[in-house]
Amino acid sequence: MEADEAERIFDEFAEAYRDWWGPLIAPAALQVLDDVEISSGDRSSFDLLDVGTGTGVLAVAALERWPGVRVVAIDPSSHMLELAVEAARGRSPALASRLRTVIASADRMPLADRSIDVATSSFVIQLVPNRRRALREVLRVLRPGGRFACLTWKEDDLRFRPDEAFSDALDELQIIPPPDDRDIHPYTSASAAAAEFRRAGFREVSARDVWLEHRFTAEGYLDMLEHWIDREVFATLDDESRRQLRTVSLEMMADLRPDAFVWRRPLVRVVGRRPFR
Repeated sequence: MEADEAERIFDEFAEAYRDWWGPLIAPAALQVLDDVEISSGDRSSFDLLDVGTGTGVLAVAALERWPGVRVVAIDPSSHMLELAVEAARGRSPALASRLRTVIASADRMPLADRSIDVATSSFVIQLVPNRRRALREVLRVLRPGGRFACLTWKEDDLRFRPDEAFSDALDELQIIPPPDDRDIHPYTSASAAAAEFRRAGFREVSARDVWLEHRFTAEGYLDMLEHWIDREVFATLDDESRRQLRTVSLEMMADLRPDAFVWRRPLVRVVGRRPFR
């Protein structure tokens, strides 16, 4: 996904991301801060870069966790960054004063060499057109010994029965969804992620599989589809057609057991360090 296309898409759907998708992935994303290896409450001053900050979940959590941290939040979407600043100000003006936002893509960051102590990123690296260049950019801006903690999707083909039920509803109503032209490149394995980090120049690299799990209800999953995952499908329909699609979808999901609504997806959690020399 090119930077200008990413900016357009996420500018348009920033609020939907914040309200629907962000809360679902936040519990897994926040674990990235544990890999920074700085104790919670540490009042030492340091600079943290959050790559692809979105609406600022990681950035705001970092500001709350470390009273001395200064956060640089980078994202190609100006509207996402506006919402991140709004979230920080909602906590307190003092907290927001330690947040700096920069409109930029991960593979072209307008930051000085060796200007950042630690870097984080969650659910972003799979969207970057040139992932190797993005990793080299993070390496460039880190000070010697600085750590980069990253969380991203792992490739999978797992079934999710409610999603299949929704597809059946589309077929029954003869609704043809628009083509999915998202350019997403998840890692195939933790070892593949670690190898790419090492090739980019990181050392002391560790990578492991983790899981994102969320329990939906039928109505809750349909809401997620309408407002985020399949928003483009619903946007093509008039009010009556949307109501009909929801009704038929819920009928299709009615026979599913409650455990069928447990959505689990594999992730890769990677940590690397810039060499001291």
